[in-house]
Amino acid sequence: MQNDIQDFLKAGNEILNSVSSAIDRNDYSTLHADVNKAIKSVTIDRKTMYASKMNNGAPMRAQAPRQKVYPFLEKRISKYLGVPQMAASAAFGAFMLMDCLGLLLIGSWPGAAVTGAITALCALAFFKGKQKFDLVKKYYQYGSVLKDAEYFSITDLARVLRSRDKTVLKDIKDMIKLGFLPRAKLDRAETTCMITDRAYDQYLGAEKDREDREARAIADKKKAVEEAKARNAEYEGLPTKAVEILEEGREYIVFVRQINDVIPDTEELSNKLYRLEEIMNKIFAQVKKDPSSADELHKLMNYYLPTTKKLLNAYVELDKMPEVGENITQTKREIDDAIDTINAAFESLLDSMFQDMAWDISSDISVMKTMMAQDGLTVEGQGMASQMQSAGGPAVAFQTEPEAQGQYQTMPEDK
Repeated sequence: MQNDIQDFLKAGNEILNSVSSAIDRNDYSTLHADVNKAIKSVTIDRKTMYASKMNNGAPMRAQAPRQKVYPFLEKRISKYLGVPQMAASAAFGAFMLMDCLGLLLIGSWPGAAVTGAITALCALAFFKGKQKFDLVKKYYQYGSVLKDAEYFSITDLARVLRSRDKTVLKDIKDMIKLGFLPRAKLDRAETTCMITDRAYDQYLGAEKDREDREARAIADKKKAVEEAKARNAEYEGLPTKAVEILEEGREYIVFVRQINDVIPDTEELSNKLYRLEEIMNKIFAQVKKDPSSADELHKLMNYYLPTTKKLLNAYVELDKMPEVGENITQTKREIDDAIDTINAAFESLLDSMFQDMAWDISSDISVMKTMMAQDGLTVEGQGMASQMQSAGGPAVAFQTEPEAQGQYQTMPEDK
C-alpha cells in the first residue's frame, strides 16, 4: 500500500513539473503527451506487480493454448511413415538389380534368378512403403474434414473429398488394419464408421432395437397370416353378409374384454360383462350354423352394441374421477343397470334363434310317438290293440318288410 502511494505521488510531481514548464516556456504543445506518459507509467507498473504476485513472484509466461485432439486423429501417426522402408528397399533393390545385370552378363543364370527375385521383393517392399506414406496423408486429410465427429458416413465423406465410396471405404479399412484407428468399427452394411466406443455402443443398441422390431414384425405378420387362414376356414361357405357381421361382432367382444380388464375391482359389473361376452359368443356361433339369422342379429347389433360401447367408455372415464357428488355415483349405477337390460335383450335374441329348432324337434318327437303307438311299441299302443281284439275287431299283425314284402296281412275273424 505504501508503494502505491509513493508511485502516485511521483506521478503527481511529474505532472506538476510538466505544467510548470509549459507555463514558463509558454509552450503547451507537449503538455498532453507528458501527462499521459506519467499516468501510464503508474498503471503499467501496477499491472506488472499484480501479475508477479499471482505467479508467486516469478515472471508470467504466456501459456500456449491446448491443442484439441479430435477422435479421428486421436493417435499421432508419423507423417513420414513408410519413407524409411521406401529408402531402404530402393537402395537395396538398386544394388541387387545391378548385381543381377552383372550376373546376366557373365551368364550366371541361377545367380541372376536369385538376385532378380530379391529385386522383385525390394520393389514390393517399396510399393508397400509408398502405400503407407500415401495412407498417412489421407489419414490427416480425413481427420481435417471429420474434426470432432465420433462417427461418419462413408458416402458423405467421399462426397466432401470428391472421391468414390469404394476408395474411401478401402482407405478406412487399411487404417483400421494398420492401427491408425484403434477403436474404429464399421457397421454391418459398411456404410458408417464409428470412431469411438461410445458411438459403437449406441450403434449396437440401435441394431438390437432394429432386430427386435424386425422380429416382432415377422411374428406379427406370421400371426396375422395364421389368423386369416383360421378365419377363412371358420367362415368357409358363409355368405358375405354373415362374415361381415361376425367380424364386427368379434371387434365388440375384444372391446368388452378390454374394458373388463381396465375397470376397477367391481365384481358385479365384471360378471355382467363376462356374461355379455358369453352370450355374444353363443349368438355368433349360431350365426355360423344358421346364416339366415344374420339379418336379425345385425339389426340388434346396430342399436345395442354402439350404445354398449359408449356406456362402458363413459363408465371408465367416470371411474377416474373422485366421487365428490351424487351425480357421478348415480350415473355409474344407471350404466350398471343398463348392462342388465342389454344382457336380457341378447339372451332373448339367443332364445329366439333356437325357437325354430325347438319347434322342429317337438314335431319330430310327436310324429315318432304316433308311429311307435301305431306299431304297438308303447304302452298306449298296446292298450289300443287289446281293446280292438276284445271287441272282435280285426287284429293287425305288423311284420317286417322282408317278411311281408312291403304289404300288411290281416288275420281272419273268429267264427
